[in-house]
Amino acid sequence: MTAQRPFLKPFLAMSGLGFLGILSLIPVTQRAAELVRGLPETTDLPTPALAVLLLVQPAILLLAGVALGVALAEKAGLSSLVILWLRGEPAQATTGGWRSTLLLTIVLASATIAADLVFRSQFPAAFAGIPSLDDVTLSERMLGLLYGGITEELVFRFGLMSFLLWAGLRLTAGRFRPFLAWISIGLSAFAFAAGHLGVIAGASADDQGVLIVRTLSLNGLLGLLFGWLYARRSLEHAMLAHAFVHVIFWTAPLLFVRLGHNLAQ
Repeated sequence: MTAQRPFLKPFLAMSGLGFLGILSLIPVTQRAAELVRGLPETTDLPTPALAVLLLVQPAILLLAGVALGVALAEKAGLSSLVILWLRGEPAQATTGGWRSTLLLTIVLASATIAADLVFRSQFPAAFAGIPSLDDVTLSERMLGLLYGGITEELVFRFGLMSFLLWAGLRLTAGRFRPFLAWISIGLSAFAFAAGHLGVIAGASADDQGVLIVRTLSLNGLLGLLFGWLYARRSLEHAMLAHAFVHVIFWTAPLLFVRLGHNLAQ
């Protein structure tokens, strides 16, 4: 019989990491609360209280994702280097491949930037109110690194993907694992992409179709990469890739634009 693994210590550790991302939401949430307060027939709550309420949902999702991951990830054959370290277990089999993870991230992030530029050039009106990938403030950079690189991975990969794979393996008595792994990767990537649709809420009805396709396809592509890294390597590889994607977004689009202008001449 397999020994019962401790739950509380890894749960608290991973939740603590995830709450770094929740804290990075505070500046963005403050601005969102001010916008909500400006809407007609809105709540009478003061802006700070409304901002706190807007943090509750991601905090609940984080705690649920971490609980699922700690309970089910290893049962689904998935790994986290942090949890292995906390339990004093060897992690040699999952520590390699960091450079190839970064290389894959560069390739997929570059493809995403190129596709985003194509969407913007073909449908400029739809993107009139959508900032470019490199048009970010310091607080938004911290949001990408901490909330994106840590918290979202704990929710969508460590939590949701672990649960989906575990449930699939339970239902099939452990058969078809490669197929089930890709199903869980795909479904969690779709959920991850759908979670970014809020950015187009203010777009006109005529533009929303283009923005929905762009948001789901590009974020979904990246979600497939993060899920594959989690399934094949470790959660930390997915976290590194997610954070590094944002770094590439902040630095590379201008290079792509200049390259396009040079090729057009």
